This record gives sequence, C-alpha cells and structure tokens, in this order.
Amino acid sequence: MGTVLAADIGGTWVRLRTGGVGAPVERLRSPSRLNHPDRPVARLREDMVELLCRAAPPGAHAAISFGAAIDHLTGTVHGSAPLWGAEATPYDMGAALRGHRPDVTWQLVNDVTAALVDFAATHARPGVRRVGYLTVSSGIALRLADVERMRIPVDEQGLQGEIGHLPAMTTGPELQGAGLLCECGAPDHLASFSSGPGIARVAGQLGLDTGSAVADWLPQALAADAPLARRLLELCVEPVAHMLRTLWCLDPHLDLLGLGGGVVEGLGAHYSDELRRQLGLATSYADRGRDPAWLADRLVFCAPGAIDALRGAERVDRWLPGIVP
Repeated sequence: MGTVLAADIGGTWVRLRTGGVGAPVERLRSPSRLNHPDRPVARLREDMVELLCRAAPPGAHAAISFGAAIDHLTGTVHGSAPLWGAEATPYDMGAALRGHRPDVTWQLVNDVTAALVDFAATHARPGVRRVGYLTVSSGIALRLADVERMRIPVDEQGLQGEIGHLPAMTTGPELQGAGLLCECGAPDHLASFSSGPGIARVAGQLGLDTGSAVADWLPQALAADAPLARRLLELCVEPVAHMLRTLWCLDPHLDLLGLGGGVVEGLGAHYSDELRRQLGLATSYADRGRDPAWLADRLVFCAPGAIDALRGAERVDRWLPGIVP
C-alpha cells in the first residue's frame, strides 16, 4: 500500500491528512452548496473530485469519509443536502475519482460510518454485541455495526441509517402540520426539527426571533432556565427520543450507542439531560421507560473532538469485508 491520504468531507470543511495519525491536518473550505449556493451541482461535484485528486500523492491509498448518503459497495453518492442541496440524482463518485487518478486506490465511506468505526474502536467493551453512532449536526444520521461478526450491514443500495430523512414523530401541537422543510427539500423529516438548521426552524415556529443565531442563544437561555428555550429543546429532542425507542424495540442487542455532532456537543448537558428525561418516560407496556442506570450503561454522549471521522477513515479497512448487503 502506498502513502495513505485520509480525508473527511463535510458541507463546510474538507480535512486532509497524509501519512497517518500524528501528521498535520490541512483544512480547506468545502466546494459545497453551503459555501457556494449559486454554483450548479455539476460544478460542485467536479470541484470536489479535483480537490481530492490534487491532494492524493502518486500511488496513494485514499481513505475518504464523505458527508453524504453513499453506496458503500460501489462509491455511488445518492445525495447530500449540505453538499448538493436537493439534488438526488445518483453520482458515481468512486468512478469519477478512479477516472481522474487511476494510480490511486480510492476507498469511500459515509462520514457517519467512519465515525462509528472510530467510536467502536475506542468505546466498545468486551461483551458488546452491537454498537451504534448517531450524529445530530447540520444533518442527522445513524450507523450500526455487529461487533461480534465485524459487519456493518447495508441494503441493496449500499445504504444504512439515513434516518434524518425519515418522517419525524412529534406530539407538539406547535409543530402539527408545520410543514418545516428539511435541507433535502421535503417537509417534516427528522432533520426538519432536530438538526442544527431544524432547531432554528422550530425556534421560528415558536415565534423566537433568533434566526441563525439560535446556536449561540440557546445554551445561554437554557442556562438561565428560560421557558421558551426549554420548550424549544423539548420539541427538538422528542423526535430523536422516539427514534431511539423504536431502535431498541427492534434491536434489543444494541448494547452501546454514541451520540455526537454539533448539536449534541454544543448543548452538552442540556441535551443529554433532556434526552435521558424523555427516554425515562413510559409510553406504553412495550416501553415502560428506561431507568438512569440502564441508560448510563448504553449511551455515551461524546465530547467535542472525542470522535474523529478522519481517524475512523484510516481505521475502516478492517471493517470493509463486513460491509455487505
């Protein structure tokens, strides 16, 4: 194997590292819809391919953590709201990279898959059967792995866990029929309410005039115990709590779940306390509520920088044979 180029591609930044853990990390602005809203998607895709091809040394092995719904079997990207907005035409990113730089071995995984690998490597204790990692940030996604069999199962499209684009479950009367749009263009998705941009949308629905500054306002308002801030957090956490209840109902062998991303990390104890509170509530005989000790054994709220998709991309090789439909 040649020199290893690791890359972590997000909607705002691209991080690059050549030479493995300990080498310096270069950070560049991502050629994305977020950074360049007026550029056509075709141009953004070309710019991304050119950026990665320029960064790869001759004969390199390129391990790419990509912030998109990606077919882990082929490298085809199905969509990425932060990178390409509502564009959902599949794009064979792997083929484009190989066509431009056939001397490089290109390995593409979703950024949440890379984060899961890093989380499992650092947190999975003996006896853990299945492990997951949930990111709540500018988007929302989940990835699960079978630790005993070293498998990350995917469907026939090479996908798993794109839960941010499922319909949200919410009981809040303020949000019934709200039609809040997700970044993908569809209304009332989980990401419509619970992602970073989703929290700003829900704040507007509550009449809070914070705009994009909600990320700065909310922690201070929660620390001051402001009622509207508490209600905003409750509404935005509820769809995530519903999703976790469903997850544990369907997969009782999910023994460990990491939570990270800008929303979880930025709100810290405010977020973790509210999620634990909601998960402790009984909703039916099938969900009598989870006690604090049960949750403490299974949930890990990751501190900023604790989980690194760039490092996960470098570690993902040992899981690749287990990424199967």
